[in-house]
Amino acid sequence: MAYHLARIRRREHLGHAEQLQVQARLLRALVRHAYENVPYYRRLLDPALVERLRSARDLAGMPVLDRMDLHEAAAGGELLATAFTSENTRAGTTSGSSGIPITIRNSERDLGYLRASYLQDMLANGLRPTDRIAYFRVNPFLRHPLERLGVLRNFHVPTGQSLDEQVAAFLAARPTFLIGFPNVIRSVVDELQRRGIEYPSVRTVLFGGERLTPTARAHILDYFRATHREVYASVEVFTIARTCPEGKMHLRSADVVVEVEHDDGTVSVEDGEGEILVTRLHSEAMPLIRYRLGDRVRIGPNDCSCGVARTPIVREVIGRSEDRIAGADGRRFYGDFITFPVQSFPEVNRMQVIQHRPGTLEIRVVLVHGARPDVTADIRDAVLRRVPDQEVTVLQVPQIAPEPNGKIKIVKVLDPSRDPAPTEEGKAADV
Repeated sequence: MAYHLARIRRREHLGHAEQLQVQARLLRALVRHAYENVPYYRRLLDPALVERLRSARDLAGMPVLDRMDLHEAAAGGELLATAFTSENTRAGTTSGSSGIPITIRNSERDLGYLRASYLQDMLANGLRPTDRIAYFRVNPFLRHPLERLGVLRNFHVPTGQSLDEQVAAFLAARPTFLIGFPNVIRSVVDELQRRGIEYPSVRTVLFGGERLTPTARAHILDYFRATHREVYASVEVFTIARTCPEGKMHLRSADVVVEVEHDDGTVSVEDGEGEILVTRLHSEAMPLIRYRLGDRVRIGPNDCSCGVARTPIVREVIGRSEDRIAGADGRRFYGDFITFPVQSFPEVNRMQVIQHRPGTLEIRVVLVHGARPDVTADIRDAVLRRVPDQEVTVLQVPQIAPEPNGKIKIVKVLDPSRDPAPTEEGKAADV
């Protein structure tokens, strides 16, 4: 652990060109290992491409690993490298927010690097050894070895349980450092306030997993009187990017290879807008090469003045590729195109876009206390300026229910064959 942490910290202080040299060396070793030891890659990879690979730019000729491919290959054992089995590896399972839960198997060396990577994420975001860390997530997590020494104590707030149980777990933990889905944290904050409980002990909130409106983010931070940072990470590929002291989200170029697949089918490395493809460089048990994570991102050159991180910046995680709105004419577009004008209203605490059938949109909003009566009509007009061919309904609702994994899907496309469910909650503004 100490060895991995020292190596991660040392690499983070390298210039971007030097990090790319580290990346290229690790990538060559990973691809050779996958080709020689993993049945899935032995079957699919062109040996000539494996031999010619020198840097991330040479990955473009290799196949992409989709989520369904990963799900099926992992279930059949095709992605486990030689000498690794379910008995000598540890499993990590995604929350399944895409509808396809994924199980990743890690060796002890993989886990050592994972723990060190997450520890560095938190240390860089202000974690102190004496902090009590509350993780808001569905499943329990691996205990950190340092907890045996009484430092970096971790506590699980189970987001799959009821709000009362989450609040009880939170209060029992007495945390000073929070990590998790922002909308889940917001629900706990609302309930604490409803009960008249003040909790000023939290110093830092590390958001990840979903977007939150600026109003709601400010509400959480004001309640705790805390600072906040963000990470872009997943169970499958560890940390992809992390915010610096200036709030810019820098890529972890020495840990992952990030490609961007554009809408015209071309691919660039660490640049542009499109679907993100990630290659995790530290994964001996179950290598993932060119994994389609399911997000659209926009990445640009490093123009940050922080002086701490030197890698390109993830300007925006635009939204999951699965969340695409269908127009009445059959056109499809990414739902977050609609969410930004809604979130720009300061009266909006939470929001969700639901499509029951092509050509219709239901915008659900939770408003701040004292919001003006005509704000739903203004929100409707703002959405219509973006999508004038849609039938739009704006509903003011008391709350938005999370998915079983604890997340709130900002854009939720239902089965087009389903009739819209009747809604009796709140006020509607119809076109």
